[in-house]
Amino acid sequence: MKARTRFATIVTITILSLAVWIGLAQAQRAGETSIQNSADSAGATVPWQIQYVERVTSPTPMDLGAYNSIALRPYDELPFISYYDATNHDLKLASPVYTGGSNCGVDGNWWCRVVDETGDVGKYNSIALWGDESHWKLGISYYDTANYGSLKYAEWDSLTPSVWDIATIAEGNMFVSQGLYTSLELSSDGTPHIAYYMSNSLSDDALKYATYYGINGNCGVGDASGKWHCETVDSGDRVGKYPSLDIGGYDDWVRIAYYDEGLGNLNYASYGIFGTCDNGWNCEIANSGGDVGLFPSLAAPQAAGEPVRIAYYDKTNGALKYATSVSSDGNCGSGDWVCYKVDDMGAGAGMAQTGIALALDEQGEAVIVYQDASEDLAPASLNIARPASAYDLMIGNCGDVPPGYLFMAWQCGSIDNGYSDILNEADYVSAAVNSSGLATIAYYETDDYYLNASLKVAYQHVFIYLPIVRK
Repeated sequence: MKARTRFATIVTITILSLAVWIGLAQAQRAGETSIQNSADSAGATVPWQIQYVERVTSPTPMDLGAYNSIALRPYDELPFISYYDATNHDLKLASPVYTGGSNCGVDGNWWCRVVDETGDVGKYNSIALWGDESHWKLGISYYDTANYGSLKYAEWDSLTPSVWDIATIAEGNMFVSQGLYTSLELSSDGTPHIAYYMSNSLSDDALKYATYYGINGNCGVGDASGKWHCETVDSGDRVGKYPSLDIGGYDDWVRIAYYDEGLGNLNYASYGIFGTCDNGWNCEIANSGGDVGLFPSLAAPQAAGEPVRIAYYDKTNGALKYATSVSSDGNCGSGDWVCYKVDDMGAGAGMAQTGIALALDEQGEAVIVYQDASEDLAPASLNIARPASAYDLMIGNCGDVPPGYLFMAWQCGSIDNGYSDILNEADYVSAAVNSSGLATIAYYETDDYYLNASLKVAYQHVFIYLPIVRK
């Protein structure tokens, strides 16, 4: 090549492994009528990447990641995961660090820190975020095993970033345990709303609800005294376990799905003027017949006319089920619900707090992640189910034929099968979907070889190729 020759070569830039921490859209809970036959989801076929967020095998194996809950920061969709450190009995929080160099994850790409370490705290936690870039906050509801069990709430506010504001909302006693199975959401003004289970050895158990009042409340301990309002939603023999609370996107109203263990039913509660159960709440049976309704995950409607959706475990049949609210012609519960099987989960599934999480994609279609223990001799796996239409398929590969359909309408597949030394994947699982339709899943793995347990994450990974430029 001559010195004078000017020849600009091809510039090719390929960016590989650009992890768009897509995940957790703590739910843009938009609605669907049963299963949408709309356009395919942009994120359904995007590949999955799996990694450990926090894992310790030596010198002393640790038990990390149970009771996990995941949510996205609203303005940039960065995922935050709350979870329980069973070795140290602490409530912890993890979030990704794009530049690396932090204290957990692969090459330090996650930051794991303690939120509360006062005794044995952090079981049954639930996380939610609110706000925008100028002002945002993060809240976590959780259980304190001290003093027979109490409901606690921790909040971090970007305006006061140096401290966590931690409050005890309801204390237990020798007969009553408060704060089990918490479920938290923040309404449009940032107010926390918490559903939880109260166990009572002398009287009825109850599904309870707490929200922040600031003044003139009826609960709260210490500095929080009188700043919270607590009330009973429903009560009875083992009524109120595993509540899942979500807030409507168009009305800011609270909806709660929960389990009636005494009768084996899936129940649903929403607030109304003339309530059918306690304190003005409307309660109804969404599914009954056998032992159904365990570990529900609820998505509230985001616009008027949209249905409520609930994914849950049918223990009698070892199945993942799906229920949607309808105005009439239902096939289950009070007659205002349509229920059917999505996939087999196996009789060994659902032994922990929850192995099911429901979120919605950018088309408003359901994304269900769950534990599959249907193979008796194999370790349980982390699976996902989405409507076949999300993959631009006419016919699905799993579940019942839904009412009004001619073929199976769900597409089910495995994300993480584990291996021989893994006792279970996804005893605890949480998920969300971002505005691009891409999911992030947090889950718990137990390892028989190292005798430890770890927090893992599965996220959809985007490869971006910049164009070739020729001069």
